[in-house]
Formats: sequence, structure tokens, C-alpha cells
Amino acid sequence: MNTVDSASKGNGTATVTTNCRLCLVRCGMKVETENGLVKRIVGDKNHPLSKGYLCVKGKASLNLTLSPKRVIHPQKRVGERGSGLWQRVSWDDALQDIAARLNAVIGTHGAPAVAVQALPPKEYFAYDMFCDAIGSPTFFKHDSHQCFTPQLVSDVLTFGNLLTYPGFTDVKGAEVILLWGVNLSETNGSKHQRVRDAQKKGARTIVVDPRPTRSAQEAALWLRIRPGTDAALALGMINVMIGRGWYDKEFVAEWTTGFEELAERAAQYSPERVAQITWIPADDIRRAAEMYATARSSALYTFIGATMGGNSIAALRLMGFLPALLGRIDQAGNNRFLLPTAVRMPGYYGASQGSGLNKNLDRQLSADKFPLLAGPNAITSAYPHPRQVIDAMLTGEPYPVRALWTDCNPLVGLEDTYTVLKALKSLDILIVSEMFESPTARIADYILPVTTHLESDAITEYSGINMIACRSRAMEPRGEAREEADVVLEVLKRMGYGAQLPVSSYRELLDYRLQPLGMDFEEFKRQGVVVGADEPLKYRSGKLRRDGKPGFNTPSAKIEFASSILAKFGYEATPDFREPPMSPYSTPEIARDYPLILVSGTRSVEFYSTLGIEVPRLRKRRPWPVLEMSPETALELAVSEGEWVIIEAPTTDKSIRRQVALVEGMHPRVVNAEGLWYMPGEDQVEGVLAVGANVLTPLRDDLDPVVGGSIARCILCRVRKLRESIAKAA
Repeated sequence: MNTVDSASKGNGTATVTTNCRLCLVRCGMKVETENGLVKRIVGDKNHPLSKGYLCVKGKASLNLTLSPKRVIHPQKRVGERGSGLWQRVSWDDALQDIAARLNAVIGTHGAPAVAVQALPPKEYFAYDMFCDAIGSPTFFKHDSHQCFTPQLVSDVLTFGNLLTYPGFTDVKGAEVILLWGVNLSETNGSKHQRVRDAQKKGARTIVVDPRPTRSAQEAALWLRIRPGTDAALALGMINVMIGRGWYDKEFVAEWTTGFEELAERAAQYSPERVAQITWIPADDIRRAAEMYATARSSALYTFIGATMGGNSIAALRLMGFLPALLGRIDQAGNNRFLLPTAVRMPGYYGASQGSGLNKNLDRQLSADKFPLLAGPNAITSAYPHPRQVIDAMLTGEPYPVRALWTDCNPLVGLEDTYTVLKALKSLDILIVSEMFESPTARIADYILPVTTHLESDAITEYSGINMIACRSRAMEPRGEAREEADVVLEVLKRMGYGAQLPVSSYRELLDYRLQPLGMDFEEFKRQGVVVGADEPLKYRSGKLRRDGKPGFNTPSAKIEFASSILAKFGYEATPDFREPPMSPYSTPEIARDYPLILVSGTRSVEFYSTLGIEVPRLRKRRPWPVLEMSPETALELAVSEGEWVIIEAPTTDKSIRRQVALVEGMHPRVVNAEGLWYMPGEDQVEGVLAVGANVLTPLRDDLDPVVGGSIARCILCRVRKLRESIAKAA
């Protein structure tokens, strides 16, 4: 698949094959240009994953790129933090001042006082290199406790590699697909299309979700689970599978450890007991186990839904035990190990980080409390829990964090919004690389304009897929927007670290990353997509372990139902269900005053981490942040569709407001406040405080023993009608 399919010098037209960067799925797209101007964007039918699909965000790429609200020149704060007073400055002045101020922080407090924060689909590798070069272990991934990292940690503990992430390019041959805590139609649109393709060929789906999502409506069986009880449901299904003999006894005996302990644990979770815990009928639990276990091929995919229920590592590991018991690991139609290509990968994917220089991980925040998440013993790329980073900003303990460079929006994305706001405002310098004046950028010292995917060259990685694709620039950057990594490298050179870098520019960085594949970026552009070699049953041929021996990439070389790594560090080796710390059962006295279970952190297809809220084409589809509830709940609260309500939680004396959206099928005791929202207007910070779900969610590090955890999907709340005058003002 060539990056430039056609070009005519006579009429100045060209079609550029590239890919989107408006969410983690990174669908392929064809960009038609004329005389350097983008005229039309469509999905790329030859892209191995998206196959021509493009969601509304991708279709609005040009609207976002050309938005009059976009930041296209470096901006320096000249008023108080949050005042919105900016001065346009040159790149030279901005980078020189940033370099000097970061060096001043290092000179006073040491390199760990400088934190960076990045997340795909934006730049990541350059920030790995930044931390390597200056020797800072403070890579602040604000979702390290409740998103991809817990899933990766869980799969590595059990299998030694990522297995349960929805990274499929297709699901050919799967008779049953179990989608657990992953809302593909809103968050992974092209993958939802692949599931629909499989359904057209006869595949049946089971969906575990408290909400009647589109995937749930299309499913053969929907399990409407009580939020935060995923571990109990998994144990109930395991109970049925073992009790009925629906597992591969030979595979379990040869390729797993800890089965006896698992069987003993699961025996405590009859379908009847699990029904009481999860609010799912016992017969549906039995039916789900039978559908999944007796199919000739079945695959389980999960993601963020199960990582925000408190005890996430236990829940995710138990879910992974379902395909392990069937013994059809790494076979067509089942869960596969699709290993990354040989390209140098960012640390986000669990790869060796950056250039491999010293990050001083022994000093990393959280290394003592969460040794498998952070520090030199981390079993994937090492990241601190964000609670410790925020505390270090506020208290200076165990060492001060005085600077942050981010390309994210932590004021919206991180729990406990008011505390995060206080911490970010306390910094000596806050640098935000962004396309818009986001709520976090609003309180920054500098906003540095970055390119959009239409203006960018990049190596696109795909989580859980043995593939990379080329992103090729389709138009010149607007204003003074620059490739994000180029700016990071330039600051490092101005700080005096240029000699430690293996490259001096972003283009050299692209070539450097592709070296293991024996190509440079120009060759990569011609090729378009690189799909790594793959074969089934890699654990039998020694393709999973570094030593080349047969087995899984675990200490025992087997799938570990009882984790030897967890046992070594003093954790419980065999996972169990634990009631959420705030629920109708664990805190009944609180539930009397706060009778509803609040789900948050969900998102709609229009926006990704608030990106898109400032684009009228997308806001027209999704104009207001909503609170989903059942018609029965609305009747009890005396509210109607479209009215505004106040939401309160026992976690804070603050409240937020939302617009009511009635959803048939929601449990009457469960409501959903879509996450990652702010109200656009004159003051984005006030817009977050008004409607942001994380205002209500606590930032705790005592929920999951391994990674700290989050209860963003299962806190208690109460809802009351908002006064009419305020509602009209909204």
C-alpha cells in the first residue's frame, strides 16, 4: 500500500494514504488534495484494520485542522494562571526560555523534579528520550492506574504478553466473541465493524456492560452487570466451566500452574451467589459460560471498563483465565499473541523505553508502594501512580516535582479535579503541547502548537497488533505549528543534552526507530504498512520467550493462574473478588443518602479526551454533557429528558451539573456521567469544574494492591433537579 497513490503535476492533485490520530484506533484514510489544499477525506479500504471505515472524528479532520480556535503560534502566559492572557512569542524565545527554566529546576531540585506526561495517539517516544537524557524517572502517565497499563500488567502476570486487548485486525473463525467492559461502537469504531463482519458470518457475541450500548443491543446475550463486580462474574463463569468439565484438561495440566487453587476459589462462587453480587440472573451466567466454553472457537476482549472498578488486576486476570482454561490460546478464531514489529517502540507498549539511558528508576515515585508498577522491578514500562505525582507537586515529598511538560489534559482526565488544579497551579513551570487551549493549557506557562495528523509524518503503532502504518503529511502545517518531537529534541539540545541523543531531528528519529526493520522513513512511506511475521501456537515453538525455549513468557514458562511474581512480592497469588469500597453493600449507611451508582469515564464517538469539543461539527452531534438514566429513575426523581440536574457524591462537597438523557434498559439504580467533558466558553477551567465527572471521583491509591486502582466506574451519588433559571443559563 503506497502512501502516495497518485499525483498529477499538471493539475496539482494528489491522493495521500495516511491514518487518523484522533483516537487510539488510528484508522486508515485517503486524503485528496489539490494545489496543496485538502479537498476530500475518505476511509482507506486497504487498511488492514479499518478497511475503509472512518468515524465522525476522522471525517471532521479538516474541520479540526482549520478551526479558528486552534492554537497555531507559541503562546506565553502574561497574566495570572487561568486568566487567559497570552502573548504570542517566537519559537526561538519560547524554547530558549523553557530550556533555561527547566535547567533552573534541575539545578535547584534535581532532574526528578521535571516531569513529563504523554499519551498516544500523540507523540510519546520523544518524551521517553527526554526523561532518559535528563535522568528523570518522573514520566507522569495520568492513567497508569486505570487504563491500558493495568491490562498489560495483568496479562503479563498471567501469560507473559498482552492477550486480551481488542487489537484484532479481524476475528475470522470466532464462533463466540465475549466483549467485556469495552464499548467498541463508541471507542473502537473500526473494530466494531470487524465484530459486525463476524456476526454476519454467524458469530454470536456476549456483552458485559452496565449500559445498553450498541454492542449490547446487537449481542446474543447482554449481561447487565453491577458496576465494580467483574471479578465475581468471572469467578462465576469459571465455576460453571470447571463444574461442567468445559475446559481442556490436558492443556491445563501441561501448560498452566495454580489450577487447583483457582478451582478452590471458584467453587465459592456459585451462579446463585454471583447473581446476588452482580445483579445478573444466575441462568444468564450459566448461559454465558456455556456459550463461551462450548463453542469451537471463542475470543475474549476487554479494556478500560474493568480497570475502573477498584480491584482491577484481580478482575482482569480472572477474565483472562477464561480463554486460558479452554486451551485454544494463539489459534485462529481465539485470542492471539500478535507481537509488535521490530520497530523501536515507545515505552507505552511495555517496550524498552527511549534510548535506554539512565532514568534513575530506583528513585521513581511509587517504587516502594507499587514495585510492579513503578521502579526497577516494574514488570512493564515503569510509571508512578498519579496520586504520588500530585502529592509531590503539593508537598515536595519524597522529592519535589516542580515542572511538567504535557501533551495531555490532566485537569480533565485525572480524578479529584480540584486537587489536580491546585497542584498544577503550584508548579514553577507548566508547558502544554496542544492544538487548542484546553482546560490544562488554560493554566499553563506556555502553549506550544503541534501539528494535526493531516500535517504530520509519523510511525503509527497499534496496541496488540503486529503492525505499524505510515502517517504521511497531506498538507503544510498551519501557522507555526511544529512536529511535537522536533520541539522536544530542540529543547533538549538547548538544555545541553544534545550529545546524549542518538538523533538531532524528528526525521532522524523516525529513521532511528525504523533501523531494526532495515529501512528509513522514505522507504516506509513507499511501503505504507508493515505487518510483522506471525504464526499460531508460538508458545510451542519458542517464539514467546527471550531464551527461545517453548512456553509462555512467565517465570514458570506456563500460564499462571497463581502468579509467582505476585507471590514473590507478597501479594495474593490467586485473584479473588472484593466488593467495591463504596457500594450499596460495603457502605449501606452511605447508600441511604446516595442511592445511585455512578458510572463515569465513558465517552462518545465524537470526542477523545475532550478533543473535538471545540469543533462545531462535532458539538452539533453531542452538544451537552449528559447523565444517562433509566425512565424509571427519571420518574422517581421527577426529571425529564433534556432537563438539567445536579449530581453529588459523598467523596466531595463539590457538585456538577448534567443534562438528563433517558436510556431504556439502564438499571434503575445506575446512572452514567460521560467522562472527559468541559463546557466551552470564556473560561475552560470553570467549564471543567461545572460538569467534569472527575470532580466527584477521588484520586486514591489504596484500591488495588498492585497498581493503586480507581473507582471512577462505581462511586455512589445522588441526583436532584437543577433550578430552571440556572438550567437556561447552561
